[in-house]
Amino acid sequence: MRLRSLAGLLLTFALVLAAGAPASFAQYDPGGVYIPGRDAPGSRSRRSERPAPYYGGPSRYQPAPRPVQPYGGRYQPAPSTGFFFPWFQRGPEPAYAPSPGYRPARRRGGAEPREVRRRVPRATPSAEKEEPTVEPSTFLVVFGDSLAEKVADGLDEVYEENLDLDIERKVRGDSGLVRAEHYDWPKALQEYFGSNPKITFAIVMLGANDRQAIREGEVSHDPLSDRWREIYRDRVDAIVRAFTERKVPFIWVGLPPMKNDKLSTDFIALNEIYRDRVQRAGGVYVDIWEAFVNDENHYSPVGPDIAGQVVRLRSNDGVHFTRAGSRKAAHFVDVQFKRLLEARAPAVAVTPPADAGAGATPSVERVINAALPALPEPPGPSLAPRPIAGPVLPLTRVDVSPGGTLTSGAPRLQPDTAHVVERALRDGVAPSPRSGRADDFSWPR
Repeated sequence: MRLRSLAGLLLTFALVLAAGAPASFAQYDPGGVYIPGRDAPGSRSRRSERPAPYYGGPSRYQPAPRPVQPYGGRYQPAPSTGFFFPWFQRGPEPAYAPSPGYRPARRRGGAEPREVRRRVPRATPSAEKEEPTVEPSTFLVVFGDSLAEKVADGLDEVYEENLDLDIERKVRGDSGLVRAEHYDWPKALQEYFGSNPKITFAIVMLGANDRQAIREGEVSHDPLSDRWREIYRDRVDAIVRAFTERKVPFIWVGLPPMKNDKLSTDFIALNEIYRDRVQRAGGVYVDIWEAFVNDENHYSPVGPDIAGQVVRLRSNDGVHFTRAGSRKAAHFVDVQFKRLLEARAPAVAVTPPADAGAGATPSVERVINAALPALPEPPGPSLAPRPIAGPVLPLTRVDVSPGGTLTSGAPRLQPDTAHVVERALRDGVAPSPRSGRADDFSWPR
């Protein structure tokens, strides 16, 4: 019984759909298009008879009436044809489809289009004013390897505005004093002095590439062995002798600590050789070791710069300087270089200006002296009173002025103890202990 009732309902529903869809299945009319038959007399829903919506007061907005379009217009939905599911059928092509045309750009307020103003470049004068060139009177030359070039960069930054100083570089990054067959520094200095006689001061920094064996004939000596040290001292003396023979004041810059601990230990021994040989010859040695170590006297890539700010001073390779490190190393060199400049500057005698002539206006002092009465002259020759005690003269003092001539620099010490006295009294570094002495605390073998 249930199956029959269900079949009857399905058959009734199919007959209704085949007979034609009622008006409720038609598509929605937007209300702004005229459809024939919809507003005919006797229709159930006439648009003219619908009451106006009430919004609580008089409506201020009245929509403009839409133009009536013929059947099949752009906004006309497809009508129902009475076939099965008419809302899925495709409607007829519209009889009228307005094509968009060209609309000219509207002008706001009727103003004229604004003109585009382009910046005209200022006319440059044909003949620019040339700055007066200043001929430098001081010539500084930096000799050495790649570390010396970094120090030269820092000196260029220090004396950037000093036109009276000319800084020149004579550097070779892969050079040193060990491999003379690769680059012979004493010979290179002789050739440079022959072609550049204007050199005034010199700065030397070598040794970064010298931690290798020295060949003497067919024999190879290990680094820092006894024979190696003797040969290396002779080569340092050859460099120093090239400056002393031509009376060129020079500054030797020591090596900084390195990231490799073994390399740093060997560089300490090389710095001792540089200090000893340079101070024996009367040169200036600059130690920059403490400027690039931490509190434990180990290599540190960062540290305070010349302004006190903690920055990176060493590059990633653990050998070279950064820009701040170069400037810091140049600061220690600059201190000694200014001392050499002061010692070289001649003393200028200041004389009082004389009157221009007989008709010149007399000075105020002469007018006052003329108004005062003359002092009575002493009856006899007056002698200066003798002091109670004369100057204190130590009996063990080294005579720094032989023959009564004045000296312009620091007194020279004995060659055998110069480097020890210089390091202990001025730098505050105790001498290295020796076997059998009271300061030797090493365990006896």
